[in-house]
Amino acid sequence: MRSPLSAAVAVLFLLPVLSAQGALSAPCFVSSFGTNLALTDDSVSQGVPLGFAFPRPGGGSVTAISISSNGFVWLGINGDSGCCIGDPNKLLTQMSRVAPMWMDLNPSVGGAVWFNSLPASGSTPASAIVTWDSVPEFPSQGALTFQLQLFADGSVLMFFDANATNSNHTVLTGISEGTNAIANFVDISSTAGAPHDSGTNPTVFEHQSFGFDLAASAYTFVPNGQGGYLVTQKAGCTFAGSVPFGRGCPKPVTVYELFTATNQLDLSNTAIEFTPTGAGAYVAIQQPGFFSGYTNVQVFADDDSHGPFNLPFTFPYPGGSTNAIDISSNGFVWLQAGNPNSRCCNGDSFQFVSDPASIAVLWQDLYPPGVALGDGVFFDVVGTTEAHITWVNVPEFFNVGSNTCQITLRSNGSFRLSWGNVANISHDAIVGISDGFGSSVPGSIDFSAGPFVTGNGGIPLRLGAQAGSRPGLGQTFTMEVDQITAGSLAGFMVFGATSFPNGIDLSGIGMVGCELYVSLDSLLSFPLVGTPTPFAIAVPATPGLIGTVFHAQAATLTPGATALNLLSSNGLQITLGL
Repeated sequence: MRSPLSAAVAVLFLLPVLSAQGALSAPCFVSSFGTNLALTDDSVSQGVPLGFAFPRPGGGSVTAISISSNGFVWLGINGDSGCCIGDPNKLLTQMSRVAPMWMDLNPSVGGAVWFNSLPASGSTPASAIVTWDSVPEFPSQGALTFQLQLFADGSVLMFFDANATNSNHTVLTGISEGTNAIANFVDISSTAGAPHDSGTNPTVFEHQSFGFDLAASAYTFVPNGQGGYLVTQKAGCTFAGSVPFGRGCPKPVTVYELFTATNQLDLSNTAIEFTPTGAGAYVAIQQPGFFSGYTNVQVFADDDSHGPFNLPFTFPYPGGSTNAIDISSNGFVWLQAGNPNSRCCNGDSFQFVSDPASIAVLWQDLYPPGVALGDGVFFDVVGTTEAHITWVNVPEFFNVGSNTCQITLRSNGSFRLSWGNVANISHDAIVGISDGFGSSVPGSIDFSAGPFVTGNGGIPLRLGAQAGSRPGLGQTFTMEVDQITAGSLAGFMVFGATSFPNGIDLSGIGMVGCELYVSLDSLLSFPLVGTPTPFAIAVPATPGLIGTVFHAQAATLTPGATALNLLSSNGLQITLGL
C-alpha cells in the first residue's frame, strides 16, 4: 500500500497548474498577527497606535485607529461597534472608516481579532495589520478569516479567505471619508479585469445582502492622485482553505426545504404528513389537513421563544422523545423545552442542522406584535393524542403580509405541517424537521415533489480539516475522517478534479442513502486509527499551484452498513494558496 502522504502529493501534480504570478510589493496575507485584542461581541478596541501617519480619505491623517469586532476600523477614536449590519447610510454620514467585512461578528464564541504594526521594508512602506481570525457570524455560524492592511502611503489591502461569507446579515466592504460623503458603489469582484477609478471621490464601497463574492481573493485601494482610489483585485492572492459540501451517510433524518427571496414559498393551502417508518425514518406525503379549532392564544413578543408547553403525551422523534416543547415566534418549535433562542432573522440551513432538534413550519422573521385582534400564536391540545401549534395571520417583520401555518404533533410520533396563505417577502424561510446536532448540511429538497422517505438516522461519516490546518504552499495539510461507525475496518480517500455538488446517488450499487461528490481520479487506502483518523497531504512549495482547486471524499469499509459494506463522507473542496 502506498503511503497516503507521498501518494497525495502525486495527486496534486495531476491537477491543472496555474501560471506563476508576478512579484508583489507587499504580501497578500501577513501570518504574523501580533497582539490579540481580546474583543468580544459588539466591542471596540479604541485608540490603537498605528506607528505612522495614515493619510485619511478626503484629507488629513490619523495616527491611531479604533478596531471593531464587527469587521471594520474607525480612522480615529470611536467606541461604536457598528452592530449589526453593514449600513451604507452610516458609512456616508458617520466618521471615516475602512471596512473589509462590516457585518455582525461574534468573537465571544470563537476566533479572535488581532493587531500588528510593521516597519517599512524595501519598497513596502510601514503598515498596520488587523486580522479577524476564524471569527463566526453572529450568533455562532461559520469561521471567517480576513485581513486589513493599512500602508503609510495611504493604500489599503483587504484579503479574504475561502470561507468568507455572510449568511444572516448584509455586509459592506469599502472605504469612506464619512461625514456627508457621496456614495460611490462598485462591484469590487469585477475589478479583476480592470481597475475601478473613483475619480475625485474618496468614498468607494460594495454592499451585499447575501452571497458574499470576494472570498479567496485580495483587493487593493490605491490613491489615484486625484483624491480617490484605484480599486483592483490583487493577482496571486489566493488564501489556502477547505470547504465541506454535501453530507455523509448513513443518511440523517434531517430534511428541509429552503426558500429564498428569489425562490419563494410554494406551499400555500397544502399540508404534508410525516409518518414514522418504524426504522427511524419518515414517509412524507402531501395530504390535506388543518386543525381549525384553535382557541388558546399565547402572548409572544417579536423574536420570542418560550415555554414549556406541556404535551398530553410523550412525542417520540429520531434521537429522543419529549413531553414538553418551546415555541418560537419565528415559525418553529424546539422539541425540548428550555431554549430561549428565537433564531432571528432568517431560516438558515446550517443552524437548522447544528442546533438542537426542531420542527419548522415557516422559520423566517415573523412578527406577532403586528397581528389583529383574535389572531396570533396558538397552542391547543386535543384529548391525549394531539397538540397543535398555529400561527394565524402573523405578518413578516416588519408588519408585512399575513401568514397562517400549523404544526400538529401526535402521540404515535407522526406530525403534520399545514399552511394557509404564506409568503416570504424579504427573508429566507425553512420548512422541515431536524434531529439536531448534525455535522453536515444535507441540502434542500422540494416538498412539493413528494412523496419521499427521509433517512433512517445515524451519524454520518464526516470529512473536514484538522483544526488550524490549511493547504498552504510548502505546508502539510491534515484532514480528519470523523464520526467513524464502530466496526469499520479500513478507510479510503478519493481525490478528484471535478465535484458533484448535488451528489450522485449510489443506491444503484448497494450504498443506499450515500452520494458520490467527487470524480474518481485517484483512490488511496489508509488505516483507521480511531475517530477521528488524520489524513495528511504535503503541499508542494510551488508558486504556480496558488489557486488550484481539487476535491476529496472519504469512505470506510463498514460491514453491514450497506449492501456494499461501504459508507461515504461529505465532500471537501480544497484550495491551495498562501
